[in-house]
Amino acid sequence: MTTMGHCRHLRRSFLYVPGSEERKLAKAPGLGADAVILDLEDSVAPERKAEARERILGLLRANPNPAVEWLIRINALASAHFEADVACGVRSNLDALVVAKVDGPEVVGEIDRRLTAAERDAGRPVGRLKLFVMIESARAVLNAYAIATASERVAGLILGHVDLSLDLGLAPGPANQGTVHHARCQLVLAARAARVDAVDAIYLNIQDHDGFRAEAAQAAGMGFAGKQAIHPAQIAIVHAAFLPSPERVRRAERVLDAWARAEAEGKGVAVLDGELLEPPVIAMERLILERAQRAG
Repeated sequence: MTTMGHCRHLRRSFLYVPGSEERKLAKAPGLGADAVILDLEDSVAPERKAEARERILGLLRANPNPAVEWLIRINALASAHFEADVACGVRSNLDALVVAKVDGPEVVGEIDRRLTAAERDAGRPVGRLKLFVMIESARAVLNAYAIATASERVAGLILGHVDLSLDLGLAPGPANQGTVHHARCQLVLAARAARVDAVDAIYLNIQDHDGFRAEAAQAAGMGFAGKQAIHPAQIAIVHAAFLPSPERVRRAERVLDAWARAEAEGKGVAVLDGELLEPPVIAMERLILERAQRAG
């Protein structure tokens, strides 16, 4: 399974782009997002879904920016559009599918089975396409670990807090409060236990940069690998939130220097500025430096 530390891509920002919007699709490769989710679900009207699939195929067959992880959000398993969406993903030069409205592990198993059949029918390597699973209901939150471990294809869990709010009978709003915030915590724990990535919720007010910045910083502090974005202006904010600060990087370097000296002296622990340094702390500091280096 895929984790942030071992993926060929950084996974801080996940930008949604409607599959039916030609102008937005054309701009997507150059916007700077780590991952682009080409949407076939909520942002595309039913009568335009076939058109959106063809537009997405055209974009991906042109081999757009290889620095971007390319995903397609497909319609739910029960949808009449599911099979055509899967076929679109299999035929394209794609990294992963984002699957909407998954409530339990049995749904992941059925999607895996159908995706395997589609890959075989198309003569594609079985298992090449990974899955990001959207957690959008109370049942899905409670089943998050079982969902994350239901298939080797699962690379991450994505919180869909607007649909979750609806399921809870709550008005959609920021994800950093109440029962939705509890769901964020549970999703992170489930994803990390399964060794897959956790991706935080969208922020509905695209003009409230301060609120988005605060929520993104909170998500990074909670252990999310990244956060969804619905506007290009949110990308830089996400990247700043998930990038270690220069001060944090310098701290990591000092810690590792102190640890290297302790090892050279045959010690199993060290102390820096009054803080005890031991192997779990050192592993985290190395991860901090790795994230900073990969982000340039």
